[in-house]
Amino acid sequence: MSDHSNQSLTPREMVRAHAYPVLGAVSTLSLLTIALLQIPQAVKAHRYNRCVDAQIKLRQSSGLQGQNGPGKLIYLKAVQHCEGL
Repeated sequence: MSDHSNQSLTPREMVRAHAYPVLGAVSTLSLLTIALLQIPQAVKAHRYNRCVDAQIKLRQSSGLQGQNGPGKLIYLKAVQHCEGL
């Protein structure tokens, strides 16, 4: 803004001069806030997946035959346990 060093800016020129940096800062803060708000959900999903995996390993150790895929009894019982049902 060196070309305006000796003159005062009108309100319209002030808005035009500062709109881009202000909108950029608002956008950056919005993205950071959204990212921070996603952390608890990601932690919950990670813990849920670990619980299901641990339950499947525990239930497979009992030696049931033909129960090694999604939709099978071991998987369904593991999901039921981790959901607290």
